[in-house]
Amino acid sequence: MSGIFDPAAFERQTGGDAALRAEIIQMFLEDCPGRVEEIRAAVTRGDAPALVSSAHALKGSAAYLSASIVRARAADLERLGREQRMSDAPAMLARLDAAVAELLTELEKHR
Repeated sequence: MSGIFDPAAFERQTGGDAALRAEIIQMFLEDCPGRVEEIRAAVTRGDAPALVSSAHALKGSAAYLSASIVRARAADLERLGREQRMSDAPAMLARLDAAVAELLTELEKHR
């Protein structure tokens, strides 16, 4: 297991409710690509407040999903935005992209 997603923690998070887990996974699969595009656009524009907002939203979704690596990458981007360190954001965005791609693949197996 890659550690990108912790199904046991997610099951505990949702109180063992399989239907709720399926619904949350579906919502994340639908929402995540757009959220990452918002982050990408903020990085491209050098828009720190937009980066903070979008990265924070993704961080929360990933945390609830028990996707700690994506949560950490989003938190790193949020921090960069807060610190106005936008020159470091493209490299962190690449790390987020890789983690998100792995997570989406893993979540497809748990639908």
